[in-house]
Amino acid sequence: MIRQVLAALAICLGGLISLPAAATSREIFFTVERNGTPFGTHSLRFETTPQALTVSVAIDLKVDFGPITVFRYTHRNREVWTAGAGGLRLASLDTQTDDDGATFRTAGVALGQGFRLSEGEATGVLPGDIVPTSYWHRASLERRAWLDTQSGRLRQVRVQPLGPESVTVAGQPVTANRYRVTGDLEMDLWYLPNGEWAGLEFSARGSLIRYRRQTPADVAVLPEGVKPAPALASAAP
Repeated sequence: MIRQVLAALAICLGGLISLPAAATSREIFFTVERNGTPFGTHSLRFETTPQALTVSVAIDLKVDFGPITVFRYTHRNREVWTAGAGGLRLASLDTQTDDDGATFRTAGVALGQGFRLSEGEATGVLPGDIVPTSYWHRASLERRAWLDTQSGRLRQVRVQPLGPESVTVAGQPVTANRYRVTGDLEMDLWYLPNGEWAGLEFSARGSLIRYRRQTPADVAVLPEGVKPAPALASAAP
C-alpha cells in the first residue's frame, strides 16, 4: 500500500525536494517535567531514505505516590513523509495511546490530493497538506488546522510569534524562537534557528508541563531542507 501512496504523490506533486541519498537515523530526546519535577520522556527518531522520512514518536509519563503509580501515559506514533513541492507531505500515520487506562487509535494514508483518516474522530478525507501534532519542525506552525495524533480530531489553532529568547538545551543556553498557540490547543513552543523543535510548555490537569530538550543544538538532527511542505494553495485560508 505504501508503495502506491509514494508513487501517487510523486506524480501529483511537481518540483519535489530531494531526500538524502544515504539512509540516516537520528533522534531528538526530551525530559518532561511536571511542576518542575521530571516525570517522563518524549523521543522522536528520524529515519531517512531516498524515498521517505519516517518519524517514530515515543512518550512515556508516570506519576508515583510512594510505591503506587497514580497516573500513567504512553503514546506511540509512526509517521511516514514523502517528497512534495517545497518539502515533505504526510503519506501515512499510525498512533496508539493509553491515557491512564483510556485507549485511542489514529491511522490514515495519503489518497490522491487528500489524506484519508480511517481511525480517529475526524474519519474521512482530510486536506492533503494536513500536519499532525508531533511538532518536530517549525514549518508546521504555518497551518491553521492540526491533526491531533491522540484522538484523531482536527484542531483549529492560531499561532503568535513571540520572538527569540534564551532557553537551555542539553544543559547549554541557546537562542530559540518562541511561539504561542491558542484556539483548540493552548501551549508555547520553542524552535531553534534551523527549525528543529527545542521545547514545549502547557498546562494540564492543574499542572505545568515543560519539555526540556536533551539533544544538543549544535548538530542538526534533520538534513537541510527536510521539513513539512508549505500549505497547498487550494487549502490555504
